[in-house]
Amino acid sequence: MTADDPTGWIRSEIRSSTAYPVESVPEGTLRLDAMESPFDLPADFHRRLGEEMAGIPLNRYPDGSASELKELLGKTLFGLSPDHLFLGNGSDEILQNLFLATPGPILLSEPTFSMYRIIARIAGRPVATVTQSSDLILDTRELLEAVREHRPSLVVLSSPNNPTGREVSEETVDRLCGEFPGAVLVDEAYFPFSGRTVLSLRKSHSRLMVLRTLSKMGLAALRLGILAADPRIVAELDKVRLPYNMNLLTQRAATLVCREFLPVLEDQVRSIVDLREDLRRSLSCIPGVEPLPSSANFLLIRIGGKDPAEVARALAERGILVRDVSRLHPLLAGCLRVTIGTAPENGRFTAALAHILKGTP
Repeated sequence: MTADDPTGWIRSEIRSSTAYPVESVPEGTLRLDAMESPFDLPADFHRRLGEEMAGIPLNRYPDGSASELKELLGKTLFGLSPDHLFLGNGSDEILQNLFLATPGPILLSEPTFSMYRIIARIAGRPVATVTQSSDLILDTRELLEAVREHRPSLVVLSSPNNPTGREVSEETVDRLCGEFPGAVLVDEAYFPFSGRTVLSLRKSHSRLMVLRTLSKMGLAALRLGILAADPRIVAELDKVRLPYNMNLLTQRAATLVCREFLPVLEDQVRSIVDLREDLRRSLSCIPGVEPLPSSANFLLIRIGGKDPAEVARALAERGILVRDVSRLHPLLAGCLRVTIGTAPENGRFTAALAHILKGTP
């Protein structure tokens, strides 16, 4: 540490890391890079939301336990009592609280969501990994061998997985929980698009936790993450959680959605699943493009014959943003990730991609 370095006091692992990129984009850009829903909620929701917001006492702190929202989420989305739920300012805050509470290594199945490793580094936790097979499927035997080798405190699995769109089987999670003495977190951020969950396994595995969010369904602006866990785990995590972490605006908006507009979101999810399969068929018709199977609201596509980074740049020049994931892991070489848009947006993307790969303007 030197006197002329104002950052010398910051931990070395923080200084050597890179922040998660969140960039401003020009207005009118087609964003197919952030896994947002392409659909807004109806005008009636915005009117009702405005009425709710108008009555909020902004000079007062919110309900620190978000009790009303927890009860409603428990009934409508989980079938659980409120003491089984832990809420966060987005899933990322819940992950940070979990990692801060974890004493030892965290095991990840890679390639996966990059924020797991970033948050682990912030929390000062070592990361061990198990690599998925060449078809991007998690092998149960490899997972169990990695658990025995690295002896983690927490195993984090994403299902459907970002950025692959593949699911982890219920049998794999069941066996892992039965043979592993530590905690298991299954991140089901994209559950609405797959409809498959390991939530029922919690009845026989008290150390299993399931993480959900409302962001992918169309409420990304609310930043609401939900963890379903044993009440004893929730009680311990409450010691890590900062007070009043759930602001009253989010609490009121999410409560309104769950009470009156959840069927609208569910209809939109079904539309996105149909659009995903339509887009996959369209992309399959483009020479050199291989869209992989997905259970999420995005597709991982392999590009043959061209550098994915160059393709992504060419798309950006046409006002279309996708995510170049080709350098995140060797198994993702040649890959782009594209979020499902509306039918016109998907058509615009497909046409632009075909022209770029043909080398035409």
